[in-house]
Formats: sequence, structure tokens, C-alpha cells
Amino acid sequence: MHDLPEKGTTLLTPEQVRLQYRTAGIGSRALAHLVDALLMLAAALLILLGFAGAMYLLSKTWLPSSGSDYLVAIMIILMLVVVVGYFIGMEAYRGGQTVGKKAFGLRVVNSRGGSASLLSVIIRNLFRLIDLLPVGYFAGAVAMMFSPSDKRIGDMVAGTVVVLESGAENKKRRTGVERKLLRLQKTTALPELALTEEQRKLVTPEDWQLLQGWAERLEPSPERRMMEMEYRIFIHFTERLGHLRTLYAAPAVYLAALYMDLRGDWEF
Repeated sequence: MHDLPEKGTTLLTPEQVRLQYRTAGIGSRALAHLVDALLMLAAALLILLGFAGAMYLLSKTWLPSSGSDYLVAIMIILMLVVVVGYFIGMEAYRGGQTVGKKAFGLRVVNSRGGSASLLSVIIRNLFRLIDLLPVGYFAGAVAMMFSPSDKRIGDMVAGTVVVLESGAENKKRRTGVERKLLRLQKTTALPELALTEEQRKLVTPEDWQLLQGWAERLEPSPERRMMEMEYRIFIHFTERLGHLRTLYAAPAVYLAALYMDLRGDWEF
């Protein structure tokens, strides 16, 4: 199943770095949701078996004459909590990826290319009920067809977008960055930053996306606008990590060394 036509979006970070992504269309999102739905079905079956077993142990029958309505109601509520909690928890605390999204290289991001906030994730998942109407995500699919960024109704309200990060694209992106860094290393020795574990924990997904966006646009002789942007990114990271700026020959040298040091933590 393919996403046709192919769409994309350009997101602007707070540091004014433009990140270009290919958005995930109906086909890839449907496949990802199918994987998640199968997981939810397995969870629902486990809950059903658990409650059935509990009822049998308590009353020696699979369907007791009294109190069964309450148990069924509790079971349904628990299933709903598990389903909603799964999507909200995974998208909010696992880098915008459920198991299905990760399997197909999809990620939920905010309008600036960073991780979606907990509130945004809650909103987009609550509006899933509207996207489902009248049946089979019809409303959501229609919204995506007319959206230039493949947004369903929940994404439009929450200010999120689902982007595609295929393995082939990631490999091509990393190869391009490697070539640029190699050219820089031929002219300038990169410093050893020796980041501590505490400093690594200070780097957020948004920070890595910012650094990655800079590396993809690294040029031997950047324009003045790019140099100013590079300096703002340099200021951002040195302040966050507590590095003394005067120790580094140029912002590009520091950022390149930082990228080399952090990529093992973020590239999979």
C-alpha cells in the first residue's frame, strides 16, 4: 500500500532552522494503526480472560447471576483506559511513536518539529473519536486527503503532524552528513567534548532534531543568515551543557564535535 500523492511539510524550529519532512499518508498510517489495533486486541483478550477467571474463582461459574453487570462495566472501562492510555503514553513519552508507528517509521511531532507535548497528544487522541465517524476513520481520511500535510482532524486541532522517517531516508541523510563532517575534519580538528552522563541527559529530542537539522545544512562557506543561525544554535548548546564558548575555534567546529558525540545516543 503506497501513499499517493506524496506530500511534505517544512517545520521551523524556535532557532529558525527549517526541518523538511515527508508526511505520512493514509496508507502508511493505516498499516501502523493495524499493528497497534492488533496489540490492543491482544490486551483486550487478556483483560477478558482475566475477568472471566476472576468471576469463576469467586462464584464457581463463568457468568454469576448477581453482580455480573458491574464486572462487565468495570472490564469495559478498563479496556478503554488501556487503549487510550496506550496511544497517549507512547506518543507522549516514547518520542511520538507507538509500536505500529515505529514499525513503519512514523513519528508524531509538533508544528516546530519537536516532540509533541502531553496536552497536544491528549487532544489529538481524544479527537480520534471524531476522526472515526461515521465508521472506519472516514472523517479523518477525508481530512487527510484535503490537507497539504496529511493532517487528520485531531492533528489540526492539536497542532501536530505525523512525519515519515523511513530507514532508506535516514541512511541517505546520515550519509550526506558524514560527507560534510569529513570535509570539515580535513581542514579543522574537532575537539574532544567528553560529555558526562548528566550532560547527555540534558539533551532533549528537540535538541537532537535541532542539531541534526544544522548538520544536514552544513556548508564550507555558509551565507551570512546561516552563520547567524549557526551561532544561535552554538549559544543554545553551550549554555545548556555548560561549555565555555571561548574554548572553541568556531561554532561549526563545536557543533560538529557535539553531533559526533551524541549521534550514538540518538541514531538507531
